[in-house]
Amino acid sequence: MTRSRRALLARVGGAVAAVGTTAVAGCLDFAAGDGAQGPDGTPATLSCPDGGFVRLDAPFDEPIETRTVETDDTRFELSTEATSETYGSTLRLVLRNSGGATARTEGEYAYSIQRRTDEGWLDVRGATGGAPATLPREERPLDPNGTYSWSLRLNEESLTSAVPERELDVCPPLGPGTHRFVYWGIVDASPVGVEFELVG
Repeated sequence: MTRSRRALLARVGGAVAAVGTTAVAGCLDFAAGDGAQGPDGTPATLSCPDGGFVRLDAPFDEPIETRTVETDDTRFELSTEATSETYGSTLRLVLRNSGGATARTEGEYAYSIQRRTDEGWLDVRGATGGAPATLPREERPLDPNGTYSWSLRLNEESLTSAVPERELDVCPPLGPGTHRFVYWGIVDASPVGVEFELVG
């Protein structure tokens, strides 16, 4: 079957117009309020209007190591692609055993996502049932050059669904400001973390 050049150009032009309309619609959706809706800057604390919301406690003490931490036998490095991320983008992190010995860990979900406040660093997540939630811990060895990796989309729904079999929520909504990811699951080692700015 043959088509004329004019008919082909008309079809291509229609497709381009449809793509352009979709792109504009996406921009309008973002402009209509899909950005970060939570408190800006460094809030006094993180307040949730839901009386049944119980924020996740940090299962570690300050200070934390920045990007690298050593055990008696090996060394870990935490890396990220960027230190500034927009709301809805993906924060990608890798924790690598860069030393020469196997280390014990508490699994890939032994991490906190915290917001800097005047009160201190607070996890943005919690449980809504009136009782505290716990994160899954599964002791696992991490061999030399072994890694854990995370791709965390920075919105409320994605952060709460990133941990399986847990009913979590983010309250208040994420807001522009300083956050950090902290992995606290290396047995017999300090927690290790990296800060990032969330922009609206």
